[in-house]
Amino acid sequence: MGNRASERLEIRLRPEANRDLRQAAEIAQTSVSKFLLDAGLTRAGEVIAAHRTWTVSVVVFDDLVSALDAPPVINKTLAKAATAADELIERR
Repeated sequence: MGNRASERLEIRLRPEANRDLRQAAEIAQTSVSKFLLDAGLTRAGEVIAAHRTWTVSVVVFDDLVSALDAPPVINKTLAKAATAADELIERR
């Protein structure tokens, strides 16, 4: 019984949306809850996957790998600011 659903989620919807969802669930021969849960989890998986992955062309990927493999370029202004910050911290 550990897999039994215990959480609830409530939504507000227009009457026509309610009608369409109920009709679709009936056609699919399932409950409205299961219909909504299946559709919602499918979409959630798509959104999460799109957030976690990038799809880029081969050219962009090769440019990224080349940039990551190249030795770092020193930004003199940033290096100077970091040194000044270190000196300020040491004086305290």
